[in-house]
This record gives sequence, C-alpha cells and structure tokens, in this order.
Amino acid sequence: MDSLSTLARAKAGAATFSLRALLQPPRTTDELWNRLFLALLLIAALLVVLTFRSYGVTWDEDMQRWYGDMVLDHYLSLVGLAKPPNWLALYSYGDLYNYGAVFDMTAGALNRFSPLGAFETRHLLNAIVGLVGVAGAWKLGKRLGGARAGFLAALFLLLTPNYYGQMFNNPKDIPFAAGFIWATYYLVRILPLLPRPPLRLVIKLGVATGLAMAVRVGGLLLVCYLGLMLALFGVWRATAARRLTLLVAIGWTSLWRVFLPVAILSYGVMLLFWPWAQGAPIAHPLSSLAVFSHEIVPTKILFDGQLYDAGTVPWTYLPAYIGLALPELVVMLLLAAPVIAAAALLRRRSWDAARVLPLFMLGFTIVFPVAYAIADNVVLFNGMRHFIFVLPPIAVAAALVADTALQRLGGLPYRKPVYAALGLYGLAHVSVMVMLHPDQYVYYNGFVGGVAGAEHKFKLDYWANSYAEAVRGLENYLRKQYGADFEEREFTVAVEGPPVSARYYFPSNFRQVVQPERADFVIGFTLDEAEHYLSDLPVYKVKRMGALLSIVVDHREFLAEQRIAHQPLAGATRRAPAFPY
Repeated sequence: MDSLSTLARAKAGAATFSLRALLQPPRTTDELWNRLFLALLLIAALLVVLTFRSYGVTWDEDMQRWYGDMVLDHYLSLVGLAKPPNWLALYSYGDLYNYGAVFDMTAGALNRFSPLGAFETRHLLNAIVGLVGVAGAWKLGKRLGGARAGFLAALFLLLTPNYYGQMFNNPKDIPFAAGFIWATYYLVRILPLLPRPPLRLVIKLGVATGLAMAVRVGGLLLVCYLGLMLALFGVWRATAARRLTLLVAIGWTSLWRVFLPVAILSYGVMLLFWPWAQGAPIAHPLSSLAVFSHEIVPTKILFDGQLYDAGTVPWTYLPAYIGLALPELVVMLLLAAPVIAAAALLRRRSWDAARVLPLFMLGFTIVFPVAYAIADNVVLFNGMRHFIFVLPPIAVAAALVADTALQRLGGLPYRKPVYAALGLYGLAHVSVMVMLHPDQYVYYNGFVGGVAGAEHKFKLDYWANSYAEAVRGLENYLRKQYGADFEEREFTVAVEGPPVSARYYFPSNFRQVVQPERADFVIGFTLDEAEHYLSDLPVYKVKRMGALLSIVVDHREFLAEQRIAHQPLAGATRRAPAFPY
C-alpha cells in the first residue's frame, strides 16, 4: 500500500510540475509556438465537443455504418461473439467491399457502448481523427520549417473549410487524409537517417501507411513514394561520391532495412481491416484500384456553369476545385512556393540532400496525385472530395512560405500595417466559416465570388449535410401551423437524394414515402429536384450567405386537387428548371 501511495504522489507531483511548467513564460521562441499550437488544438477540440451534433448525416454514412457493423460482426463471429455476416449481401450491394474498414469498424465498436446516437458517435470520432490529421500537419511543418511553420500549418489546415467542414462526417476522405499526412511525416523523418533508420521509425511509417491503405487502397501510393525517395537518396549520395558501387550498396541496404519492412507491415495492417482483400491479397486490392480510377458515375457533373457526363470533364476540373476550395491567402502562398523554392536553390552553391529531398517529397505529394488524375483521365465528381488528402500537405507548403515571408517581414519598417491587414483577413475568413456553419465544406473563395458566386456554377451541398436543418425547419413550420395538434397528425415526406440524411431527424409522426407525387412534403437540393409543381409552396429554405443548399416544398394543395379531380390537375406541369443539377 505504501508503494502505491508513493507512486500516486509521484504521479500527482509530476502532473503538477508539468502544469506549472506550462503556465510559466516560454523560455524560447520555439517553445512559444509549440504552446500556441497546443492552445489551438485545445480550442479546436472544444469546438468539436460543442458542435459535432450540428452536422448532418452525409450521403455515404449509412452505408459505411452498415459496412463497419458487418466487418465487426465478422471478426466477433470468429470468437463466437456474433453471427457471421451475410457477405453475399455485401458483395451484391454497391462497392463498399472495395474499401478497408478501419474507421467504420472502430465506429461500429464504439456505437455498441456509446450513449450518443449512432451518427453522433461517428461524427465525434470522425472529428477526432480530423484533429489527428491537424497534428500530423503540425509535425511535418515543424520538421521542415521549425515551430512557427508547424503552428501555421495546423492553423491553415483548420481554417481550410473543405477540411474542417468534412472533418465531422466524411468517413472515407478525412481518415485517409490523416493517415496520409502522418505517413508523409515519417517519410521525411527517416530521410536524414537513411539507409539505416531506427527500427521504431520504420515501424511507425509502416503502421501509418497501412492505416491509410486500410481506408482507401490508394494509400499504396505511399509505398511508391517511399521507393522514389529511397532511389533519389541513393542516386544523390552516389553522384556526390562519384561511386556507382555506393548506389548499389545504399540500394540494397535501403531495400531490406526500409522498403520491404514498410511494404510488408503496411500491407499486413491493410489486410487486417479489409476482409475482402484477405480472400485474394494481390488480385482484390489491384481490382479495387482499377475500380476507383475509372468508376462509372451515372450522373451529370457541374463545372463552371456547364453540365458534363462523368469522365468527360475538362482537365481543369480538379485544379479549379482545389484552388477555389482553399482560402485566398493559402492559394497565393501555394502559388509562390515553387518560385521561392527555386530561388532558394539557385542561391545555394551546394545542395544538401537532407534539406532538398524532404521539400521535394512534400511538393511531389501535392502535385503528383493531381497530375496523375488528369493524365489518366480518372473519373472525377463531387468536386475535390476524393483529393482531400492533398490539403494537409498544401497547408504545410503554404506554412513554409508564410514562415519565410514573416522572417523577411520582421525587419521591415512597415510590418505593423501588414500584420494588421493579415489579422483583419483572418477575422473575415473565420467569420465566413461561422456564417457557413455547419456547412463549411460548401465554401468557395473570393476568386469566384464566394458561395453566392459559386451557386449554379459549382457543386454546393452534394453531401446532403443541410437536410438535417431542412427537417428541423419543416417540423417547426408544422408546429406553428398546428400547435398542440401537431403530434396527433401524420405527415408524409419524400426525400430526393439520400433518404437517411433526412429520415434520421424525422419526428415520430413523419413517415417517408418513395414517390414524391404521393408526399405531403418533398425535400430536395433545388426547387426542381424537390418535385416542385405550380401549386406547391416552398416552406423552408436552407441558405448560406445567399446560396441555396436545400429546400422543402408543401405538396398538399396539389395532392388535394388531385384527389378532388380523380386525375392529374389539368395544365399543372413541372416548372422548367431554372438551372438543372
């Protein structure tokens, strides 16, 4: 007992000492920036806890929840704790089996114990994973440019609305982005220690890569990045020493000390969370890669005010969506990055591989996926959603440029007005994110006129995140109309798009119907997608900064007239769409 008491006192003393040290003034500038990052992360975590319930159920979440439960039941059935799932149903429904289930299975396990709702639990977990990605950007920025660059990388990523907004309810792209940035960090981390980095770093790189692959098989790209980095390192060292034998020696050592262990470990982690791939560990992942690259999407793609068939969008589609989804300051810093990097290289008489190669790999992780998608004519839709994993490296690259600019600015006499202008810009940008809440991901920057300027030109709420507010708006409308009698009546509602995005928020007296022409109310993204007839009345609109995200129409007058006439109302035709989606 005495030993336990002593241990408890020691732990309490250590905690008190750490808290006291944290509250003391920072001794160095780096310590100040590190503390600012911790404060930023704590503020972000507090915002997550306060707001995660505000985000709606997105288009894919219900299927992903179902998939995660099936995979979890599969593993529990191996130890007799659950019935084996119906894999035939999975393989005949959609393409979910083409994904690893590390996030969805974890969410499924938490849902078995969580006191929160099924999707609320998923949203909280999703946001925590998103913050892990922010921490990865901080680590990479700090490694490449110091403590201030690390803080700026985390800040830029958190203030990227397309990342922050999807951090709560995108169960594929946010976990993939988090795994991707941590794997990139460990790639850079081991480079100065090649060709014999410590085993612990090799293991961390393998695990981070494997977790990314266990969300999307496209994480195999990280293994290719590793191979490229090892090859460049070997060539650099051999060229500097002018010894071909050194290239062979470094290549051989890197192969068995780094590449093979990372490839084997990451592949094992991927297979652990992907039952379908376990059936054919080589053929099935390669098949999934082919599916994702050229998946047929039976829908029209909106780009710059024009509708395109999937697979026929202009090559500018992805670069434009990425550029318009970033804050204006980040766009300018990103465009300046190659110029500043080239100027820095030209000023140096000798290049250091430990400095140049990490920066090259950072730029490569941003440019190559986009360039490959364009060159291979990959099927693209939903804006840049499938390329959210490039946002953390973009934040790091912008932070490195910003850090360099701040160094130069520090010695100039007019720096205070510049600082003030940057502060005002930051406040304005944060205010935009607040006004868009909880639909931050529909953000478009000022280069296209903001969200209002992007309406009818680019996709807005393709995830149906706003349907939760649409349902609440309809409920409030009916409660005001019927008062105390509201709960005694039943209302039928049709949903254009993902039904669960609205149905999850239905009160008990709302009943979903499939045919819009038989529903009292219809929810859709636009007036015409809500099956709008001439006699219908829009009763609620979800709008952000002047742009329409979704709408609810009252269909009851049209239904009443149909019942009276026992036939379709003469002359009542659907309004020609002002702009079809």
